[in-house]
Amino acid sequence: MSNPITDYSSFISKRGKLKSASPIRSLFSISSLPGMVWVARILRMKKVFKDENTKPLVIEGADLDEGLQYSATPGLPKLNQWLRKLQIRNHSLPEPNTQGKEWDLIISNGSQESLYNTMEVLLDDGNSIITETPTYSGTLSILKPLALNIVGIETDKYGMIPEIFEKTLSEWDHSAAKFPRVVYIIPSGQNPCGSTMNNKRKQDIYKIASKYNLIILEDDPYFYLQFDYEDEYGADTKLGRSFLSMDTDGRVLRFDSLSKILSSGLRLGFVTGNRALLEKINFHQQSSTLHASGVSQMIVQALLTQWGFEQWDKHLEMVQSFYREKRNQFVKLLEKHLSGLVEYNIPSAGMFVWIRLLGIQDSKSLIFEKAVEKKVILVPGVAFKPDNSISPFVRASFSTANEEQMDEALKRLSALLNEELNKKQ
Repeated sequence: MSNPITDYSSFISKRGKLKSASPIRSLFSISSLPGMVWVARILRMKKVFKDENTKPLVIEGADLDEGLQYSATPGLPKLNQWLRKLQIRNHSLPEPNTQGKEWDLIISNGSQESLYNTMEVLLDDGNSIITETPTYSGTLSILKPLALNIVGIETDKYGMIPEIFEKTLSEWDHSAAKFPRVVYIIPSGQNPCGSTMNNKRKQDIYKIASKYNLIILEDDPYFYLQFDYEDEYGADTKLGRSFLSMDTDGRVLRFDSLSKILSSGLRLGFVTGNRALLEKINFHQQSSTLHASGVSQMIVQALLTQWGFEQWDKHLEMVQSFYREKRNQFVKLLEKHLSGLVEYNIPSAGMFVWIRLLGIQDSKSLIFEKAVEKKVILVPGVAFKPDNSISPFVRASFSTANEEQMDEALKRLSALLNEELNKKQ
């Protein structure tokens, strides 16, 4: 006798019921419509995948065998060691086994897996967490099913504002919500607003986190996409200091990604931080995905071994130059089509421009009800708000579209905004 199930809702956990579709990935179905111009996604141009100085990779023998087998959770040993040397080089870390400053590194299936594992390890239902507002929608999709109290701190062109951060903590109502023990920050080319923290801003934020004893989650996938750090538009490339580099308390967990500088399809990222915390994250990964893809790891291991740090640096210069040029094209076209209709800051890193639509209160209704008719897609600001409040902002990405597509997209957005503003007169 059969007993077909017609309603599965009773089988879904409370946490499962809190999961919802990604607001960005939900736009993918619309993007395939004929004539649609897409300045929302962050796929990278094919030029960045290629490097004329890279020889064909040959993976054989023990390296091939290792990549095709189960491996240790922290990653293939040679690749893990290469990345440790990179962190020592870029973030002034001591050797990993330095007494009293022991640290570790775990490779994961993209940095978002490391973020998810870390949230699971550090946070219980009902805990509070501090984020920037706006902040990355992918992180919000991790946090919201955890039934957390998510408190967003306002930002400016240098990221989270220290005075508001400290005021929020000093005036915390302990009877209303648990005091936070974690602050989540995207310091470089912030997604979505493109802000980059200068060194002073990072020092100020670090001091507050130390004063109130918070762990800093430094999510920095755009660290290597800094092209005008702290300088005026068009300055020479240089990188700022990381929170990890100034960490004297062992309170920073740093998340890096290879998606934006090598290939997003490889799905490789890594987390670096205090060994005691990394041990728990390692245990979580052991019980979930076991380890990052061995095939992806052996490809990257072969590539980085061939390159060494000298070619790695040259590759980064090429990638930074590419994104600087794309940014310049986009800003020029913003001025051409949207002057007087929008406000924005020019990003010095990453691949995003956070655009305020003047005279518009809710960009979500505008995008889904009107912009789709004009065949142009941007991501509405509500997707990045911890409190889901309406927003006059949209996020644009200059990573994928060519100059002709950018021009057409912004021309269509200009026509739409003029139509909407004329209706209000």
